[in-house]
Amino acid sequence: MFIVFLALTVVSVAVVSVVFLLSRKKTVKEFAIVDSSVLMDGRICDIVSAKFLSLDLIIPSFVVDELKHISESLDKVQRSRSQMALSIIDKLQKSDVVNIKIVKLNLNGGGEASVKIIDFAKNAKAKIITKNFDLYKKASLYGVEVLNINDLEAAVYPLFLPGEKVRVHLVKDSAQQYQAIGYFDDKTIIVAEDGKNFIGKNVVLTITSAMFTSTGKIIFGKILG
Repeated sequence: MFIVFLALTVVSVAVVSVVFLLSRKKTVKEFAIVDSSVLMDGRICDIVSAKFLSLDLIIPSFVVDELKHISESLDKVQRSRSQMALSIIDKLQKSDVVNIKIVKLNLNGGGEASVKIIDFAKNAKAKIITKNFDLYKKASLYGVEVLNINDLEAAVYPLFLPGEKVRVHLVKDSAQQYQAIGYFDDKTIIVAEDGKNFIGKNVVLTITSAMFTSTGKIIFGKILG
């Protein structure tokens, strides 16, 4: 019981210290905890630079440790993403637009990063910025407000109306029969109905519908015959 009490005391002191550090300005800002998925995504730097985010940011030390661990991965893509994330942290720390703190805190002495982030957010009454849908769902269950940058992207993404024409290169088949998939430059998925025979070719699609979710966006269309 003493160990549990001591752990809770450490958490409380750490949370109070962070709140104090981030509230020394005359105008007190709300703050948000940033997870590894957002840092590895990379868009957070542009969002901050464009002044679309009026929150101070906290990066838990275990998130930095996680990124350093991934940077030694054998997976080339993951390694590159994590190295980019570490450089983004450096850019954010040098930014004049946002106040950012790396908090040396290891809640509960272990466990999943998502659980530790949620615990910290609850204690500090902070938001979470993520693009991890599982973290989004877990945090919502505990009443923690989550900002999913995929939702922001969907909100500002150019509106495609049914009947509009777009050109796309189809690169692979879909799980659905006869469909093919292409991508816009921003990695938006384009699904072409009856496009299986056009894989490897540039086609013009007539937009039929669009779907926006917290995991991303998908555009559907028919090949212009």
